[in-house]
Amino acid sequence: MKEAFFILIVLIVLAGFTAFRYRRQINAMLNLWRTLQTIRQTEQSNGNRIQDEPAAAGPLVNCPKCGTWVPEEKAIKLGSSAYYCSTKCLEASVRTV
Repeated sequence: MKEAFFILIVLIVLAGFTAFRYRRQINAMLNLWRTLQTIRQTEQSNGNRIQDEPAAAGPLVNCPKCGTWVPEEKAIKLGSSAYYCSTKCLEASVRTV
């Protein structure tokens, strides 16, 4: 029984020295683990909110003034083929002509 207790004490001391020697690496791994868990929790809590938002239906059109892509239903149509993302871009385009 004394031998088993002595071997256990030696193993604990060796584990302590090893942990002391590699304490920076152990600390870095613990911080990485905590960061990954925080990211997972954030994704789980935000996941429902993102899925609830409806996707824009219909094709996208390109604003010739600023190059922004907007859904066709939200764009301002001028003529038969010109779509603008906002009244600001439409007015700026009219002023340059």
